[in-house]
Amino acid sequence: MYIDASAIRKPIGILMIEHRLIERALNALEAKINLPGSPPDVIAIAELIDFFGTYADATHHGKEEDILFVDADELKLSEELASVLAQLRDDHVRFRGYRRAMKEANRKLAKGDKAALNDLVSTAKEFIPRLRQHIVKEDKMFFPEFDKLQQKSDRDKMKIAFHAFDAERIHETYKAVVERNE
Repeated sequence: MYIDASAIRKPIGILMIEHRLIERALNALEAKINLPGSPPDVIAIAELIDFFGTYADATHHGKEEDILFVDADELKLSEELASVLAQLRDDHVRFRGYRRAMKEANRKLAKGDKAALNDLVSTAKEFIPRLRQHIVKEDKMFFPEFDKLQQKSDRDKMKIAFHAFDAERIHETYKAVVERNE
């Protein structure tokens, strides 16, 4: 289902819509690694790992880190909210490590290294629930409190910044695809 993010009143709504797609990708990854007796679909898993790198991390977390978190740093956050923000930033770094480990394990698996399956599955089984918890932390704890502190004019500026970020990201992503394949 496509939802026009420009119709969303608040920037956190845009991020929450993106969370729903990320949750669907988590469900798909979980299904791919939990197929007993079947060889893993390394192509589908590679696509999902790419999704987590390109969409969830570079695009979604990029907007959070480069725009939302920067704006949050300029607000007077309570000690508790500042602590949550620090946890969110740490989570993003941790998720990049999980993604790299899954990508490497899947690459080895695709080359016939059967032992890499254990690495892939164990890493994914850590990654999936942690990213789900992270999303809940943002949706239920950080976003609502941040939104209370943000002025309407700042929300409008943030929505514009989000759209510009997305437009730039798509060009960077596919320029790199062409360059890799030239």
